[in-house]
Amino acid sequence: SDVCSSDLRCGGDSSGSTQGLIDMTPMKEEYTLELGAENNFSVLNRIINILNRRRVRIKRMMAHEDENDFRRGGVILLLFTTADMMERVKDQLEKLIEVDHVAYHTGSSRYMELSERIVDVD
Repeated sequence: SDVCSSDLRCGGDSSGSTQGLIDMTPMKEEYTLELGAENNFSVLNRIINILNRRRVRIKRMMAHEDENDFRRGGVILLLFTTADMMERVKDQLEKLIEVDHVAYHTGSSRYMELSERIVDVD
């Protein structure tokens, strides 16, 4: 059995062209993640660690205190990742004891809407 290890030996061209090949890498896009939790430093640290371990890119982040209860807070993140990874991150974040709810939306429009609302309150 002959194994090809070079494009030139196997009839490929030397330009490095991938014409005709299908790109199987999942499409990355922006997601807005909303999260409500206890207002304490260690929770935010664990959220960031979950994202970093999975190599999820954090484009923007805004943390805020609940206006009715200083012991509660929330985080809004604009992330850049795949749909599959976003679902796995959501599942992992929901396992944190201090986290009340986690939701995500495709795109950045929800992030902009929520961040404007938080800034207006302050």
